[in-house]
Amino acid sequence: MYVIIVYDISSNEARAKLANYLKTRGFDRIQRSAFIGKPLPGVLRDVERILPKYVEAESDVIHLIPLLEYSLEHMKVFGKPFSEITGDRRLLVIR
Repeated sequence: MYVIIVYDISSNEARAKLANYLKTRGFDRIQRSAFIGKPLPGVLRDVERILPKYVEAESDVIHLIPLLEYSLEHMKVFGKPFSEITGDRRLLVIR
């Protein structure tokens, strides 16, 4: 199962730490505050347990959205994907 994580975190430091954490857990950045990944069940449990620690301000929010393969197969991207803009060679390709 794929998972999308999107967030709005007010602290620059917490936001950077969250982005780095998600990268270390195998997630790929698709927008500045959006990541996608296909974590193993144990990794997903760890991520779900850790995410609340990054919510510091009352206005902070993190969404963890599970996706079915069908959703990804029918996903449309308009414009240039974030990975192409940043030069990240790990493009997400679902076939």
